[in-house]
Amino acid sequence: MIGETRARTPSLPNKARRVASLALIFSLATAYATPAFGYLKFGVNINGRRVTLKWNQMPVKYFISEGSVPGVDASQLQAAVGRAFGRWEAVPSASIAYQFGGFTAASPLDDDGMSTLGFLDRPELDRVLASTSLLVDDASGVLIEADIFFNSEFPWSVASAGEAGKFDLETIALHEIGHLSGLGHSALGETELIASGGR
Repeated sequence: MIGETRARTPSLPNKARRVASLALIFSLATAYATPAFGYLKFGVNINGRRVTLKWNQMPVKYFISEGSVPGVDASQLQAAVGRAFGRWEAVPSASIAYQFGGFTAASPLDDDGMSTLGFLDRPELDRVLASTSLLVDDASGVLIEADIFFNSEFPWSVASAGEAGKFDLETIALHEIGHLSGLGHSALGETELIASGGR
């Protein structure tokens, strides 16, 4: 889920404009998205033209928050998201690369210029497993930062065969990393399998 898009205006470098409404985010995804091999690319309108969101430097460096949840510590989180990042890099048409920058005491959603993935306790978001927040330079469409939080209100698993009653961290990370990379949801509709085997 894309939870928030934040814009940073170059003329006001210390001010970030928060866009909190999910309705606005989903309208951004549909109004400024173009197909990209089945997925939609996020974009912004700059001086009357649509610019696709992109990372300016490769590899995209990401950090793992030191927090943990029952059954998943920071090193297990790093291993699971590392595999998910690797799956995105393995896509033959992908031109993106990622690099683990280390562990951090920073929290996902801090406006610190670091793309941080980690657990946050968000009981008010009782239907949100995870969310990606983007910080965008609204003059160029360059992604400055993308944070992913995994809601610690839910039970998580990193077991290779999965665990009954728990959500698979690697699978959810795989989905959210698509957003971190500038992609929206599939133009084909829901593509993730649900427990019943459907989509």
